[in-house]
Amino acid sequence: MRIKKSIFWIIGISFVLVGMFTVRDLDGRYGRSINGDAKAYYAYLPALFIYNDPSYSFIDEVEQTYYPQDRSQFKDFRIEQKNGKSVNKTFPGLSILYAPFFFLSMLVAWVFGFPVDGYSAPFQWGIAFSHLVYFFVGLRFLLAFFRSYKISDTISYWIFAFLLFGTNCWYYLVYDHTVSHIHSFFLACILLWSMQQWISTKRVKFFGLIGCVMALLVIIRPTNAVMLLFFPLLLVLRNVNLKALLSKEVFHWKQLVLPVAVGLAILAIPFLFWKWQSDLWVVYSYGEETFDFKHPHLLEFLFSYEKGWLLWTPLSLFALIGGLIYFAKQSWKALVWFVLPLTIIIYILSSWWCWTYGSGFGQRPMIEYLPFLALGFAFFAQKYLKKIHLVLLILPFSGLAMVQSYQIANSILNGGLTTKKEYWSHFLQLSRDAPKAEISSKDQLLAMDGLKKSVELNEKVAYSYTVETKVVKNARTAIIELNIGATNGNRDIRLVLSSKDGTFYKDHFFGDFLYESPRKMSFKFDLPKNQTTSYHVYVWNGDSKTIAKIEEIKLKIYR
Repeated sequence: MRIKKSIFWIIGISFVLVGMFTVRDLDGRYGRSINGDAKAYYAYLPALFIYNDPSYSFIDEVEQTYYPQDRSQFKDFRIEQKNGKSVNKTFPGLSILYAPFFFLSMLVAWVFGFPVDGYSAPFQWGIAFSHLVYFFVGLRFLLAFFRSYKISDTISYWIFAFLLFGTNCWYYLVYDHTVSHIHSFFLACILLWSMQQWISTKRVKFFGLIGCVMALLVIIRPTNAVMLLFFPLLLVLRNVNLKALLSKEVFHWKQLVLPVAVGLAILAIPFLFWKWQSDLWVVYSYGEETFDFKHPHLLEFLFSYEKGWLLWTPLSLFALIGGLIYFAKQSWKALVWFVLPLTIIIYILSSWWCWTYGSGFGQRPMIEYLPFLALGFAFFAQKYLKKIHLVLLILPFSGLAMVQSYQIANSILNGGLTTKKEYWSHFLQLSRDAPKAEISSKDQLLAMDGLKKSVELNEKVAYSYTVETKVVKNARTAIIELNIGATNGNRDIRLVLSSKDGTFYKDHFFGDFLYESPRKMSFKFDLPKNQTTSYHVYVWNGDSKTIAKIEEIKLKIYR
């Protein structure tokens, strides 16, 4: 039985590792784990332990050294306060969970000769692996929680599959390490387990653990305080009265001195950092970003093609319905304490000024509430579903979630901006649409030339043939049409347009648009005003080893 259980863990961890190593380039400027919001969450650690710099002035040098020179991935998280000093926009809780991996990365960097600057390869990989470790450790606590309620191993491991493959957890484990939700998921699992342990054993140390975990959750994201409202649900399920847990016979206040001190110390961390950064004890670090509780986007948050939680991860809808059915049949109290926390958090999250929470897959702030959703789903499955039902439900929708994760990561669909038409026209599509430039019917065609000829670019042949137009006057727009493919997604392959007199030069990188099989695509370039010259276009492989095949190039000049 132990070997059989281990297979689930081996398969799950292997899938994530293979995904991370095959789809991510953590050493490349465009694929680093410390990116986006993670730059802010993480910056507390190098600022405190490497640079001793509360102003984060080291960030500008880090951007030049490790990130794209065009600053396309620049993230300025420093918010200026009234006294002229700046603070980190985010709360520091996530940096506490990052810390073990940060210090291990410092050791690895020192031993193997990498820069001990907080951003070299060991640090990038350390933050990436923190997601894997925390997620699977969290699952261990969640499955231990299920066992305490006599949930069968079969149900538990199908819930395992549901969480890993059937939700947006897969996306944020493999493709995107820039947010806090996987780490909060870990803490939510420990919170559930510690609540159950306190109810079952009546040992005060678990009460203290609940307080410390809640403190960590709050200083990662203050809205996580809502999780505490799930505690009455467990009391109802165990038919335990809170007064019995707090009675003098089992609850000794002296035992709380240490956990209370630890919990208060954790809650004090944001205030200490604010004082260190700005000489102010209390600040609102999110600037003009705030909640609008009068105008929540409830329906959009739940069901929209743009970013609907239940539309993009439909297994969450089935889990929610299952939980509602199970708890409704238990008692009205169980139903209320299952529905109330979820309703409150959905209302709060949908009231945020940016209710889509940017790009990415699905409603990412709901990831930390998946353990509570899985609780209801597990009870429902244990009582009402057979194994075949779980197979038919979880396997296809897990496949859908993984395909859509790929689509979002590769810009086949645009997370946060997807329309109904785009969703269905790209359903299960695994390749990006070829770019297609359009011209106005009012624009006048001045010159056109092209060549239909196959040529292969490789390590020895770096440039394609050139297509050149006649001399034109006062041109405004160029449209380049070509048929091209490449053996891999090398970002160095580019399209180059220039004027013959050398006064104009512009290139465009193909990036992820290239596939092995050549396909037609077109691009639009704005031209300088008041020029009289001819233009020519060619493809350059950036002196890389990438093999690219070009079958046709056509250049059109418009006024």
